[in-house]
Amino acid sequence: MSKKFLATVLSFFLISIMLLPSATHAATLNKTVEGMLGFSPPYGTIAKASSSYLDYIAEKSIDGSIQTYWNAGTYKGNIELKFPSAIELNFVHITTAAQPVREVSYTIYGLEGEKWVKISDQVTHSLKATYTTPPPIKVKQGAYDGIRIEADGGSSWLAFNEITLGTFETIDLTGQPQNGSAKLNWNTIKEATNYKINYGTQPNKYSDSISVEKDTKGNLVIPNLTNGTTYYFQVVAIFNGVETVISNEVAVTPNEPQTTEPTTPGNPSTGEPSKPSEPGTTKPDEPSTGGATNPQSPSGNRAILVVTMTTGLEKEFDLSMKEVNDFIAWYEGKQAGSGSASYAINKHDNNKGPFSSRKNYMLYDRILTFEVSEYSK
Repeated sequence: MSKKFLATVLSFFLISIMLLPSATHAATLNKTVEGMLGFSPPYGTIAKASSSYLDYIAEKSIDGSIQTYWNAGTYKGNIELKFPSAIELNFVHITTAAQPVREVSYTIYGLEGEKWVKISDQVTHSLKATYTTPPPIKVKQGAYDGIRIEADGGSSWLAFNEITLGTFETIDLTGQPQNGSAKLNWNTIKEATNYKINYGTQPNKYSDSISVEKDTKGNLVIPNLTNGTTYYFQVVAIFNGVETVISNEVAVTPNEPQTTEPTTPGNPSTGEPSKPSEPGTTKPDEPSTGGATNPQSPSGNRAILVVTMTTGLEKEFDLSMKEVNDFIAWYEGKQAGSGSASYAINKHDNNKGPFSSRKNYMLYDRILTFEVSEYSK
C-alpha cells in the first residue's frame, strides 16, 4: 500500500471527524427546545453577531441547548439570523443568561428581501435568574427571510442562551349569560399548561381572575355574578408560568330566565279568568257576548302598564298610578345614567301559589317600549 494512498485515507478520516460535530449539531435544529415555545431556526440558518466574547459565538444561540450561549462582550449588541427560506412567524422566544439580576430590552426586525423592517415594539424584560425565559416577544405576523434582534443588556454584558420562533394559535372566546353566572367557551391551545380567566365590570380592566386546568376549554361557569350587570371576560393561555396567548374580550350580562306569563281574558286586577254568565243574567239593554262577561273596571286611580321586551314578549301589569309613575321615574333615571339596572314590579293579587309576594324584575337594557293605559274615572 503506497504512502500516497494512506495519506489520502487519513485525510478523508480527519475531515470526517471534523465534520461530525457539525452533523450532530445540525440534527438538533428545527426542533423544539425544552421550556421554550416554537422551534429552533432550521438547518442552514446563518447566525451573525455584532460582536462576540471568546468562543461564545452567535451559533450557540440556536444550537438547541440553553446550557450554551452567545455573549456580546459588551452591554449592547445584535444577532442576525438569515434563514435558508422564508419562515412564517408571529413571535420570537429568547432565553437569556441573567447574572446579575437586571432588565434587558429587545427590538426585533424582519428581513423582507434585502430590507430590514421593524416588526416589534421595544420590549423590556426583568431577568431574575440564570437561564431566564421571559414571555415570548410578539412580532408582526409575516413570512421573513431572517430576523435581527437588537438588545441592551442593562447592567451586564448582553448574552442569549437560545432563540426559538413560531406562530401562536389564537383563542376564540365566546360567552353566554345565565342566572347569576356566565358560561364561557374557547378552543384548546395545545401548548398551554393551564389558563387564566380575567374578568371585571369595565372593558379591558379586570378586577378578578381565576386559574383553570389545561383540559378546561368549554362550558366553564363563572358563578356569583350580579344579574343585570355587564361583565367583561378574557382568557389567557399559560405556558410553564408564562402568559403566551390572549383571547378576544367578550361581554356577558347575567339575567334571570325570562318566563312567558299565561294570558287569559279576565279581570285585569286579579288576573282571574272571567266566568261565563249564568243563563238569563244578560241585561236587556246589553248585547250578548257569547257567554263571557266584560272585564270589571277597577275603582281608584289605576292603569294598565304593558312593557314590551327586546325579545318581543309583552308583560302586562295592573298597577296604581303611583306604581306606574315610580316605574317611569326609574326608567328615565336609568336612561340619564343613574339608578339600578333592574326594577321590581309587584304582581299583587296575581299571586298564584303559596307565596307571600311575587315580583317581576325588569332589566333596563331588555325593555324595548312600554305603554300606560289609565282607567277612566
